[in-house]
Amino acid sequence: MTRALKRIQAVAANTFREAVRDKVLYSILFFAALFLLAALASREVALGDREKVVRGVGLGGISVVGAIIAIFLGVGLVYKEIERKTIYTLASKPVPRWQILLGKYFGLWATLAVEVGILTAMYTLIIGIEQGWPGSGVYVAMGMLMLELTLVTAFATLFSTFASPLSASAYTLCVYVIGHFADDLYTFGKASDNEAFKQMTLVLYRIVPNLGMFNVRTEAVHGVPIPGSEIAWATAYALGYTTAVLALAMVIFERRDFK
Repeated sequence: MTRALKRIQAVAANTFREAVRDKVLYSILFFAALFLLAALASREVALGDREKVVRGVGLGGISVVGAIIAIFLGVGLVYKEIERKTIYTLASKPVPRWQILLGKYFGLWATLAVEVGILTAMYTLIIGIEQGWPGSGVYVAMGMLMLELTLVTAFATLFSTFASPLSASAYTLCVYVIGHFADDLYTFGKASDNEAFKQMTLVLYRIVPNLGMFNVRTEAVHGVPIPGSEIAWATAYALGYTTAVLALAMVIFERRDFK
């Protein structure tokens, strides 16, 4: 293992430990557990196939909670170090800033992976007892969710390098919302008679990631097979886009003056 990898690993491990000790994280996890239990209650008011409604609500809840954690922790990656003035200590050490940022990103990603894993285990247990063990599509959907969160976390990390937590949260939330409606936005803009609006939606469609491609929860709930080609393309898209966003974040972080 090279020195660079060892440094990144050390920063990632420290970031993971800090995130795990964060009390707010446990609060989010607690409310997520309550949400999954509340999903069972939704069958009493649901119309149509109630079991599918419960499964859909549960998977949707995990997705939302994962996004909240990604945004909440991601936007404070750099700001916390500045606020505690530890960034000056880190910056004075013979460790390139890009390694520090990359380490923090992977530490946060590991935290998300553990959180999603815990919620998926809870979902499996709750649904398993109530309806029978979920099919493999559920776990494919959770894998696709991790790809989505990989990209969302990259954007949160990028915005944390130059904006306050409040502004970074707003920027990341905008990317998240627009990303989930990218296809609809493009279709709506294409049908518009306003040329300026049409161009604006086209630009947004090309810049903002299409997060809708990672949403296969409907297929998982209804037991519809998810093509391997779709999974492969989503994986390549997420990794490629994430690499580009992190590269930009590292350039900004390297050039930022903390004096």
